[in-house]
Amino acid sequence: MLDELRVSDVYVKIDDYPNISLDAPIGHAIYMMHHVLDEKHKFRSILVLDDDDHLKGYLSLRDLIRAVGPDYLQKQNPDIKGNQPFNYKGINQDLTTLSLFWQEGFTLKLHDELKKPVADYMTLIEDQVTLDDPIAKCLSIMLLRDVLILPVVESERVVGVIRLVDLFDRIAENVEHAWLPENT
Repeated sequence: MLDELRVSDVYVKIDDYPNISLDAPIGHAIYMMHHVLDEKHKFRSILVLDDDDHLKGYLSLRDLIRAVGPDYLQKQNPDIKGNQPFNYKGINQDLTTLSLFWQEGFTLKLHDELKKPVADYMTLIEDQVTLDDPIAKCLSIMLLRDVLILPVVESERVVGVIRLVDLFDRIAENVEHAWLPENT
């Protein structure tokens, strides 16, 4: 039953989740993301850890594409999701015009950015949950904060993450059980 489901029933252990160091080059993160998208679980983000293996943030597909994109799409600093000012100053915000800036010299820009550290591009993580928390708490945080993953902590140490896609699977299983007739 969904009412009894806890984070401990659904989370992905930290050792099973792709992660990268704060100082790693963005090119390595892009390479890593390309390969974890092929895996069974199709990870859509990479955790960013410091030298002491503390979770500092994550890199999403958007973060990685912005990293090699034009300056006007760059985050000014790593920040939490939904709080990312971009460098639109003095530029017409017409999307057709802006895309032309990107198209010109895209390959050259791509190669220039690959050595920069992932710390410059990651999204910071603001919330966390524990192994004993109910999934309803996770869903509330994820929907209110518009995030797809939350770190799972135990004794102030990150032990894994809980993903919206895994929670959706559990909800869908319950819906199918209630929705589909028994004799199909």
